Amino acid sequence: MAKIILALAVLLWLPAASQADWWMENDYSIGSNKFQKESLTLFSKLSPRIVGGVNASFYKDNGFYGGKVYAFRTPVMYSVNNLALSFKPFLYPEASGTGSSARGAKAYALFPVSESSDESYIHLMLSAAAARQKTPLNLTGQPYSPSATVLTDTAFSESAFEVQVEKSYFNQFFFLASAAGFQKPGKAFNSNLVSPVLDHGELAYLGTFRHVTALPEWVVAAQLARNMAPDFDSYLYAGFSRISFRGTNDASSLLGGIKMKLYEKSTLDFAYNFYKFNGEPGKNYYKLLIQVYF
Repeated sequence: MAKIILALAVLLWLPAASQADWWMENDYSIGSNKFQKESLTLFSKLSPRIVGGVNASFYKDNGFYGGKVYAFRTPVMYSVNNLALSFKPFLYPEASGTGSSARGAKAYALFPVSESSDESYIHLMLSAAAARQKTPLNLTGQPYSPSATVLTDTAFSESAFEVQVEKSYFNQFFFLASAAGFQKPGKAFNSNLVSPVLDHGELAYLGTFRHVTALPEWVVAAQLARNMAPDFDSYLYAGFSRISFRGTNDASSLLGGIKMKLYEKSTLDFAYNFYKFNGEPGKNYYKLLIQVYF
């Protein structure tokens, strides 16, 4: 469910969702190297405090491998008063032609730090995630060559811990800052990964629409949002993130977009993302996300 920062996403969808028994979300992205990514999620209100969902997605990037990589998720969210809890298991079945698969889960808690009568507030979100990935590794110490390199299938574990702080000014201006650190995953290094499939956006917010299969060390991100008159239910947002990878070049990501109410029970989010590894040309990505409430 890669998106804008999760705390802001909760802020944006809860008011409409509170009036709906179920709703649908379709997230579609395209970009450089004939990149394509699509995610479809169905949410249902299981009780006044519990929301459950099922999600299926795929991504395809000709810059990595031509086939599609599929993933499935079953998020569950619980809210009481000002506290929100979420648990999201995910599964990447073995992708054709890669020999790689992954599974894991992410949990988070969002709660208020301070609130005032003018609708200003500070919210804090803490999250932890873990994943187990099986993927071929090139352990020869030589550059990878499909015809010559002997690969070893290796399963390794990853984990991440994240902190996000959201500050609202008069419920019109929003600022979010986040930071996450990732565990060093044993024998796996970016230099010997051959065809990993896990998008590390599953473990922490990375501030990009594209998949990130390289092994991160840490990420920091910031995002600004402003709602718009006359109804104040549409938003402009912009963000920046910096990702440090283990043993390879860092990357920077810039994004900006608009989320607006189309009709009483639907919203549209259109955004642009510029993503660049140090020392390499930048890449461009575009996202269209539609939510419909029933």
